[in-house]
Amino acid sequence: MRKRGPLIIILQFIALVSFAQAETSSGEITVNENDITLEAVLDMISEQAGVNFSYNPQYIDPQQRLSLSVKKASLSRVLSILEKKVNAEFKVIDDFVIINLSENPVTDGTPLTLSGFISDESTGEVLIGATVGVSGTSRGVFTNAFGFYSIQLKPGKYTLSYSYIGYENKEVAVDLSKNEQQDMTLGALPIDLPDVTIGIPLRNLLDKKEPSAPEMSPEALQSMPEFAGESGLVKGLQSLPGVSMHSDGSAFFYVRGGERDQNVVIIDDAPIYNPSHLFGFYSLIIPDFTKSITVYKSDMPADLGDRLSSIVSIRTKDGNINKFGFSGAINPIMYRFSVDAPFVKKRGSIFVSFRRSNYEWLYKRSQPESRVFFYDLNFKWNHKINDKNRIYFTTIIAGDNFGSRGDNGAESGIKWGNSAATFRWNHIFGPKLFSNTTIYTGNYAYRIFSTQDFWLSGLSTLSLKSDFTHYTSSQITSKFGIEAQAYFINPSEISLDTDLPIFPDIKPNYSRKLTLYYQGTFGLSEKLTLNAGLRVINWANTGPVTYFDFDENFEVSDTLSVGNGVYHNYLRAAPRLSLQYEINDYSRLKLNVGLYQQYLQVASNSGSPFTSMEVWVPAGPNIKPQSALHLGLSYLNYFERPNMEFSASAYYKHSENQIDYKPHAETLLNPLLDGDLRFGTLRSYGLEMMLKKNTGKLNGWISYTLSRAIKNTPDLNNGEDYLAFQDRPHELSLLLNYHFGPKVRFTGYWTIFSGARFSSPTGFFNFNDQTIPIYGEKNNDRLPAYSRFDLSFNFILNKKLDSKFQHDLTFSIYNATAHKNIVKLNFNKIPVEGDRPIVPINRLAINTLIASQTDFIRFFPSLTYKFKL
Repeated sequence: MRKRGPLIIILQFIALVSFAQAETSSGEITVNENDITLEAVLDMISEQAGVNFSYNPQYIDPQQRLSLSVKKASLSRVLSILEKKVNAEFKVIDDFVIINLSENPVTDGTPLTLSGFISDESTGEVLIGATVGVSGTSRGVFTNAFGFYSIQLKPGKYTLSYSYIGYENKEVAVDLSKNEQQDMTLGALPIDLPDVTIGIPLRNLLDKKEPSAPEMSPEALQSMPEFAGESGLVKGLQSLPGVSMHSDGSAFFYVRGGERDQNVVIIDDAPIYNPSHLFGFYSLIIPDFTKSITVYKSDMPADLGDRLSSIVSIRTKDGNINKFGFSGAINPIMYRFSVDAPFVKKRGSIFVSFRRSNYEWLYKRSQPESRVFFYDLNFKWNHKINDKNRIYFTTIIAGDNFGSRGDNGAESGIKWGNSAATFRWNHIFGPKLFSNTTIYTGNYAYRIFSTQDFWLSGLSTLSLKSDFTHYTSSQITSKFGIEAQAYFINPSEISLDTDLPIFPDIKPNYSRKLTLYYQGTFGLSEKLTLNAGLRVINWANTGPVTYFDFDENFEVSDTLSVGNGVYHNYLRAAPRLSLQYEINDYSRLKLNVGLYQQYLQVASNSGSPFTSMEVWVPAGPNIKPQSALHLGLSYLNYFERPNMEFSASAYYKHSENQIDYKPHAETLLNPLLDGDLRFGTLRSYGLEMMLKKNTGKLNGWISYTLSRAIKNTPDLNNGEDYLAFQDRPHELSLLLNYHFGPKVRFTGYWTIFSGARFSSPTGFFNFNDQTIPIYGEKNNDRLPAYSRFDLSFNFILNKKLDSKFQHDLTFSIYNATAHKNIVKLNFNKIPVEGDRPIVPINRLAINTLIASQTDFIRFFPSLTYKFKL
């Protein structure tokens, strides 16, 4: 937005009541100059015509160079020529000439395109969201997820400004006479403390930010207090407004009142279906391996998949194409090491990271037969074939083992793990067309085993996706593509050393999905931007399979067997639309609406925080796709002097075909699972606010969320509304970083939120010597509020901040106040005569049941040593 001073506003008001523009007495101006600055031209005109020029040098670059040849021309004629050359508007008011940016840019000549990649000067890592601006104007673009930019300009000479947060700005003079590709590298700033001005124009910085899709940098994630020496993705996400955690010991999270399976974590587009280790205590995502983390809570891009609540998109590091690097972290519970190195110098690199638990020493003496551990391996390879082609390969392998080994060497227990892989090809067809073709797979499976017997369940997907980005003009950018996916779900595979039919035979199912999508950004005016997207999805269930039809009483009415091929499908459209309005240089307002679909869901009739055993079910004849209508209004304001930003978002979601369960439903080993499901609606609404200070010795953020989540399932709770498990009316998070000096930093994180809803008995009765609970309204009770305060101290050990070998020591305490956060309640019966009581009871009462509480982590310190060279 143009920034006008009070004097300019007064002068423009005078112009509205003027009947004619002033003209010079002589009406003759002569200028004959080649390659001269605009400032010099204006001085010459001012001297000859007796007028003064007024303009804002932030938007009108006085040093831009041009050529002008006029002889005895009038002032109006000269200004008309200049308007076309500098793409500005000249208004004459008495003896003043006001210069403003043109509302309708002049496009004399064929528009040309300048494009290229922006990368880190030291490592060669491409920079996502770097800014390319045209000095003297408000025009600018950002690099995409692969560091590519494209900007359209008319032929001429320009000064381009390249910038990125935490990096030095570069200004480059360009004489654009044809389409050109100009790659650029930026050097990192030598920051001792986080109070250095980043040097990015405020307008560009705000355009990049999206309150409904916040970004969390790996650096911000690593600065948070750690649990047992590791920074976790889910623990970091919960600090953002609108994102709720399940409880301690869980990787479940809920976004804007949605169910936990309505979120997906994707790494380089490949889905991670269970992003946790050790039943959820640790996150699978290693911050060292990530380059950017974006959380889409609404207005989700049309190319990123089908989820109702959120998509957490993670882009991984490419690796250093210039030099070898080695880093690691060691503590009593965990160790990890990372290596990145040039594969072909200046053109390709590899990045490898390995992590493994190290807590065998905690149990080996008392339980030498136990085998409890987890590990993950991350690998990234990238190679630049030429200026127009680049390929990437990413793979992630992660596993958990929770078992024991007998005297005969046979193992038993449970194993689970994730694997994902992505092969990607970037190609530049031309300065305006960028393509990204991806083949990816994501797999999750768990196995319960004992000697030769086992129970196996899992989910896997294979996808081919090709999308294109077309930079049509400075006002229009289009992204479109096609994706074909195949899904394989194995609900249960059992192998027992017996011929007896102990368990039912549950067959795997196969599905496939074909998606066409389009996402366009349209600059309707200088202040107003429109984003419009559409996904068209064809979901198909394929055989061979045997499935059941159910009547209105949820009893089996028919059994159907089908052969190969499609036996059922859904065709759905998912449109989305948003309008962003620029209030001024400091604030933005955005309105968005969208319809979203989901075709996979988790069947789980348990409130347990543990996440290893899950049954995924696809949409099919008995399960309609979930859908949700999103409405959102977001506001973002930046306070320049204290370098703070404030964001607020209000939202409303109405979701259809939401899954719930009949009382005592069985989700495991149940061939008639579809008949135990009940379907209804979910309404969620709320307000999210966040205040963030980015720089200074004291920095951090505070966020607050007010939200509700209300379900209605006609076949449950007498058809009346009830609060969802994830209904958390109030959530408050506070993160503060304080730098005592260049080498010592303190971080404190505090969060408090309302407890989860659950169904508690309203009474009990005795039947056949059994105490039977009586339940009333569904989810009629709430666990106590959750509260946790974490702290950490980080000490940099190297003598110089810019030393080649860097190492530091971090001391953290998780739940430093030892607050008892309840995970679940149990109602224990009175023991029979002579038995030892399970919990203290009132022996004078009859049939008394006493509730016991379960919590996990009250106080957990850790000490971690990290190094990098």
